[in-house]
Amino acid sequence: MPDAYALVLHSHLPYVRGAGRWPHGEEWVHEAILGTYLPLLVLLHDLRAEGVRYRITIGLTPTLLEQLADRDIGTRFLAYADDQIRRAELDAWDFGVAGASAKQAVAEFYRGSYGRLKLAFTQRFGRDIVGAFADLARTGEVEILTSAATHGYLPLLDARSVEAQLRVGLASTKRLTGIEPTGIWLPECAYKPGLERALERHGFTHFFTDAALMRGREVGRAAKPFRSKRAERHSGAGARVAVLDQAEPLIDPEVDLFRPYLVADSSVAAVSRHPEISGQVWSASQGYPGDPNYREFHRKDDRSGLRYWRVTGTTDLGNKAEYSVPVAAERVRAHAEHFSASVRDELAAHRSATGRDGMLVTTFDSELFGHWWFEGIDWLDLVLRELADLETTVAGRLEAQPPRERVALAEGSWGKNNDHSTWIAPQTNWMWDGIRSAAARVRAVADAPPRDALRKRAADHALRELLLLESSDWPFLVTTGQAGDYATERFRSHAQRLQRSLEIAAHGTGDDEVELRSLERADNPFPGARIEDFAEVG
Repeated sequence: MPDAYALVLHSHLPYVRGAGRWPHGEEWVHEAILGTYLPLLVLLHDLRAEGVRYRITIGLTPTLLEQLADRDIGTRFLAYADDQIRRAELDAWDFGVAGASAKQAVAEFYRGSYGRLKLAFTQRFGRDIVGAFADLARTGEVEILTSAATHGYLPLLDARSVEAQLRVGLASTKRLTGIEPTGIWLPECAYKPGLERALERHGFTHFFTDAALMRGREVGRAAKPFRSKRAERHSGAGARVAVLDQAEPLIDPEVDLFRPYLVADSSVAAVSRHPEISGQVWSASQGYPGDPNYREFHRKDDRSGLRYWRVTGTTDLGNKAEYSVPVAAERVRAHAEHFSASVRDELAAHRSATGRDGMLVTTFDSELFGHWWFEGIDWLDLVLRELADLETTVAGRLEAQPPRERVALAEGSWGKNNDHSTWIAPQTNWMWDGIRSAAARVRAVADAPPRDALRKRAADHALRELLLLESSDWPFLVTTGQAGDYATERFRSHAQRLQRSLEIAAHGTGDDEVELRSLERADNPFPGARIEDFAEVG
């Protein structure tokens, strides 16, 4: 087969609906819509309209989908977009009066860009961001991945929680997109042996892993065939089954990161990212976004909060040069050409060394593009055009070339030291104690669900609060110091709402109807989740 390139984006934000605005809270969603999701959708729809035969794999976590589909968030996003447009207009006027022509040009650029993106949201996409992604999946340009419902850190959760995270997450993605994905992005790429069996029970065919968890592992013949389920669950050709031949020799007794492998004795495939090629983008020290001519993310105008400076090559925020859109555009072209050539060269070197074809996979957080790396969407545009002849969705490649060999992955994540320490640490142990205690209390209710309608609703909502409590975002924000106080407050809030829901589930009367309705409105994702989703694993 010919070589292939799979570009994979992982899109996720914590559940922040109605939970504060700035600096921490729902404004994270507004910023990501304006900075990443709308620019990305405009690009992908434009490329399709032009007839560019690109392919890309995009993970959209259920937590994110629920928020993007929320009507209240959509309304508040429009107010946010209008505010950003007004700020750019005022800056353009003030810079013009002051004779600051370079900054005035950037302000005018912002005003025009934000206005066009608002128009795309309201008219082109009909305020339906989720539907705009799903439309690209139905025509084959995009493969959509799901994830655990609230991005729960699966290796540290009990078996029932893992099942509920997978079941509720998949149901949410299917309800909101109309698509039942075959691939899943494991939160934080966190894996422990045995997790593949849970994925197999829920019908998943592939997930993504860090190269460190695959390198050096022993390769063996597959215990069972890989089966694509795209005919049943996704647009595309019919299902394929890899035929096993026990007499067939191993393709290579050593792990090849250009190949997917079945995991342990399952029919679920693990796909590794290419760390060196991926690192050209996300590396803090050597990645493209650190170019001196790109926009500086961390320095803002004192009044408007908009950004008018470039990276410059210094860490001193007070010593930054003015940003120039045309100069940055030149660097985008150079970096896109370099990246595209690197992908082709790496694939050619692999074929020369092994005599085999390969699939090179790069994985990035979606929010890097446009939000953190302002020029990143333009870079994606050029890369998707340049590498269109190589591009594939991961599901498409697995269907065309099913894996026949297996590995036993190491336990770990893509976090610091490739272990769990970014999420479980001395400062977060209390969170995990709370999660275990909460899961035990929900388990008791799941084993004997209430028959009374009001109490049953409260039990269902207790499960939603448990899922929100289990989000990997809360310990991550604590251990990294990014928003520790906010994460602690959010964790305790969900714990309190969970406890009150359990109390109503046990003793509630009609007098508790208003309070229960308030709890349901405060945290409204996963309306189809039921306490039965926390039943004992069969």
